Amino acid sequence: MGLLWNRWTPLRTESGTRAELIDRLEAYFKVSGLKSKITLEGNGLKRIHVRTKDQDRARDLLAAFDEEQA
Repeated sequence: MGLLWNRWTPLRTESGTRAELIDRLEAYFKVSGLKSKITLEGNGLKRIHVRTKDQDRARDLLAAFDEEQA
């Protein structure tokens, strides 16, 4: 399982009422053609992962997403 996770980099973690942002962010990435995964962890934490090779593009999209949310 370690090899599988080496290809994916966590990008953002949210919890509580902000956890729905992760779902909207995943949809935003999907529309932009970027693959992502969501993992659930204890205490209601949601984490979105992107492929390591797409990390720079994902950070640019994340900045644009945050700007739209503001």
